[in-house]
Amino acid sequence: MWIIYTDPQGQDYPLQIGYKLISSSAIRHDYDRITGYCRDGCPDYASGGCPPYAPAVEGVAQKYPYGILIYAKFLSHFKPAELAPDDFSLQDVVLSSLLNQLGYAVLARYPEGLFFLNCGHCQGCGTETCSFKLGEEKCRKPERRAYSIAATGVDVTQTLKDIFDITLQWIKGDQQTEYIIKVIGLLSSDPEWPPNLEKELESIFNSLDCVKYGVNSPEARALLSEKGCSDTL
Repeated sequence: MWIIYTDPQGQDYPLQIGYKLISSSAIRHDYDRITGYCRDGCPDYASGGCPPYAPAVEGVAQKYPYGILIYAKFLSHFKPAELAPDDFSLQDVVLSSLLNQLGYAVLARYPEGLFFLNCGHCQGCGTETCSFKLGEEKCRKPERRAYSIAATGVDVTQTLKDIFDITLQWIKGDQQTEYIIKVIGLLSSDPEWPPNLEKELESIFNSLDCVKYGVNSPEARALLSEKGCSDTL
């Protein structure tokens, strides 16, 4: 599936979307190793959706054994030519924005019984500072709380390879990667829920503020054709 992401300035970027229904036990993880990277290098460490407050996905998978993983891929040749080859900041922002909006739209539609593995730190409080960062001991908006997928110990590199046969690419020096990719997970205790969400994904994408052209609409197809997008990419 391809969608057109439209940013607040009106710029359009084609993104490739993929998803699969999974058994949550198929998610690869190594809590100590992965959360160690968070502790040693991430400024969002110790916010409400991050270590040490995030639960290990191994336990989460037992409570929520059914799920869907959804990725978004931004091919590097679609980013503005003026950006340096090793500058992936725009791709990062676009992918995070899309997947955050998608995840929270799903939570709004299904407020009970889901566990949201986000592609970055929790966005539940919007522009407010996380209560944990202020030294408080409780989340002020628990109904919107989400956990960074890495914060729960998910080995994203191996999970993407196992489930989608996609190799996560890393920036090396000033070389440009072929693409940047991010992934979220939505887990449930109900075996019927992931297939039902799969049927609704297109309509949920179309409800997002950043999706100006409906999925598979004539306008979207025309733009994608103009940019040379195809399902074989």
